[in-house]
Amino acid sequence: MIMKRYYKTLLFIFLVAPFFVSCEDYLDVSPELGISSEEVFTDYFNTRGVVDRANFLIHNYVYFNTDWASELGVMSDECQISQTRYPPHYVFNTGVWMNSNFRELAGMTNEKDWQEYHDKDHEAEPVSKAFLAIRAVNSVLENIDKLQEYPTELGYTPQQLKDQLVGQSYFLRAFHYFQIIRRYGGFPTMTKTFEISHNFDEVRPTYLQSTDSLVQDLDKAIQFLPEKWNDQNKGRVTKTSAKALKAMTLLYAASPLMNPDLNPYGANSRTYNNAYAEKAAIAAAEAINDYPKGGYEMFSMDQYTENWYSRTSGFPKEAILQAPLSRHTDPDGWGIAGMGWFLPQFAGGWQVEGQPTQNAVDWFETADGYDVSDPEAISSGSFDPSDPYSNRDPRFRALILVHGDDMFEGLPNPSNNDVRMLNVKPDGWHYKFETGKNKIFTGYYHKGKHRWPGCDKWNRSGGWYRMFPHIRVAQLYLDYAEAANEAYGPNGMAPGASLSAVQALNIVRSRANMPGVLAKYTTSKDVFRKRIYNERAVELYHEFHRWHDLRRWKLSKEVLGQGTIYGADIKDVGGQTVYEKKALQGALRVFEDRHYWYPFPSKVMDIMTQFEQNPGW
Repeated sequence: MIMKRYYKTLLFIFLVAPFFVSCEDYLDVSPELGISSEEVFTDYFNTRGVVDRANFLIHNYVYFNTDWASELGVMSDECQISQTRYPPHYVFNTGVWMNSNFRELAGMTNEKDWQEYHDKDHEAEPVSKAFLAIRAVNSVLENIDKLQEYPTELGYTPQQLKDQLVGQSYFLRAFHYFQIIRRYGGFPTMTKTFEISHNFDEVRPTYLQSTDSLVQDLDKAIQFLPEKWNDQNKGRVTKTSAKALKAMTLLYAASPLMNPDLNPYGANSRTYNNAYAEKAAIAAAEAINDYPKGGYEMFSMDQYTENWYSRTSGFPKEAILQAPLSRHTDPDGWGIAGMGWFLPQFAGGWQVEGQPTQNAVDWFETADGYDVSDPEAISSGSFDPSDPYSNRDPRFRALILVHGDDMFEGLPNPSNNDVRMLNVKPDGWHYKFETGKNKIFTGYYHKGKHRWPGCDKWNRSGGWYRMFPHIRVAQLYLDYAEAANEAYGPNGMAPGASLSAVQALNIVRSRANMPGVLAKYTTSKDVFRKRIYNERAVELYHEFHRWHDLRRWKLSKEVLGQGTIYGADIKDVGGQTVYEKKALQGALRVFEDRHYWYPFPSKVMDIMTQFEQNPGW
């Protein structure tokens, strides 16, 4: 905790916000029936309603219409916001973070969000949601033995029902606590509900100490959670969910940023904590061994987008941890919530859409497995700079629209070819549209992960269910590959594992119909690490991992603060189309050492005596 005045604000919300009943289909209902806390904990459904509120507080980035301002892709190098006059540009990308009450950074500062939270859950940020969720599940854990009334129609015994609530509570406390520490660093544990009189000024724990506490909760969750739920409860977290989150949090703990003793502030060293890398690899191996028991599996490549949108209600089978479900488009129309950051303005999106960068396009290898920057890619004939979008990783064209693409393929509208066929040459329709005052144009548009067929102002395709997985099966393999490479090398295996780091990466690539990593890229831990980083960038593209990955790898300053954001530069020269890239004017990212951690607001730190601010703030 940090300080009394700050937590009085939080505790006010915790104490006055009503607990909610959630007796209908899990996570498909917005709870509205208020009940006093004294009435909650003797009844199963009331207690489950408190747990389900903490579930509901798992942030769904493709649902809330405020999330145009939390589009983490435009903070990294995978996307570029089209307008320079909006906060993602002049707050995030200029590094003006201290005391910001803006999206993503507002979790420790925006008291208005907290005070209105019980009326507008969707207005708060992941961190402010985390405090509320942790308070809720702590109330459950402190009162669980008061349970007396259990239903008989759910297909579980009273002990099973009780264990399920306990397991979910420990999991959710760990998940939401992770949302705090991955942004702010080591933070006091919150393992009980606090009174306003509590003295919150205390010595701040390290990131590793915070992780150890978090892992203890996940181990308890693994003990109590079921391997698989019945059909009535599909989508709830399982033992596999807890094991996967454990692997992810340990991988973060192993990462360079989280180990200042190995990588001092201001230094360029990027050494992993080998002990935590071993723990992460073992945890990931356990999750990989167990995930089929929970009914999880990877989609085939032709079903890839089922992870993010579907005509069928339910939870994607690849999603090990899923944000709360809801129908996000109308059956007979279309819903715009969360669309502003990927749909072009001319097609019905907002002015703040993010566009894929050339940096991101260059991550996608050739279909033969070559990095496009590798000279051998050209000499072998695998990559042709005069035809750069051909013979590439299938995920590239599935996720990103490029020059010459039919942006509305198979759909009747719009019939105007000037709008329909993407033309980013200087005389092209889209170039002219996107290069007006205060606009930045990368030459690419989003296609596959969050934009469903007919998502535009002409076709207005409705009836789609939109999902946002926080952890997918594919990520398990990526997490294992990174941890195992650091602990055991490219071809070593963690105890209990049945595959090496290279083999794990190849499973993800195989689903995408890509060959195994070329032998030339697996010759050492350092060489292979680059391919792991690249594979994460490709497979997890536009899933909001890149921003946090660059930070934990301590690469943000190099990639963002000292790097360049590029767009496509396509023009006709001597009757031939020439494909080049150009630095995007106005796309500068300011990232200094201090930006690796979010700042605690000055009003908090001004009255602290023991709690330390993050470096540089």
